[in-house]
Amino acid sequence: MSLEGENQPFLPGAPRQRSKGTARACFPNLLVFIATSLLWLAVIFLGLDSKHDIRTDNTNNYAGRQHNVTSGATLITCGNSQAEARSLGCKYDPFLNHWVPQPCYDDEWIAEYMDDESWGAYADEDLTHRLTTKEMEDSDFYYTSLRDHINHCAKMWNKQFWALYEERRALDSIIASPGHTEHCAQFLMDALDANATQATKTYVGFADCWVR
Repeated sequence: MSLEGENQPFLPGAPRQRSKGTARACFPNLLVFIATSLLWLAVIFLGLDSKHDIRTDNTNNYAGRQHNVTSGATLITCGNSQAEARSLGCKYDPFLNHWVPQPCYDDEWIAEYMDDESWGAYADEDLTHRLTTKEMEDSDFYYTSLRDHINHCAKMWNKQFWALYEERRALDSIIASPGHTEHCAQFLMDALDANATQATKTYVGFADCWVR
């Protein structure tokens, strides 16, 4: 294929350089472009300031970043210890492995979780010393089976769906947590290749409750 004319202008006799008249004609357009750019920069910076105000006014960083199911809801907490949780009227939820405020304590979902006979907590990693629910709530951590972990994640997604579908007024901070949802998604994907006899060390936590 011939490459002759590759560097030639598209039209016969087309100038190789801009004339001074062309440069003068482009000058007003350049001014318009600069003015428009400055205007958009001002709008963007004002928008960033307003977003910052919304974020700092919210006690939950994730909820403050964008509108979601927790927007406008009141946050009830359980503190950071068993004693504080009890003093605030919270109850231990063996399904969530967390203390939760009363409005988010759900007997129905706890019973459904316990219907799977794999549920349970143990004091040792070999899963030989079974704990009662009372012993679970008084512990800092305990061990559960792989099957129980799968059951927990599967039921959590069930609970999450119905809470959103029924537009429930109270949402615990576990089903409203992007981090926990991502954890369960990854865990369930990896479960097929996991050691079925390996125990999961579970730490007792203190959940919050969003009430709308």
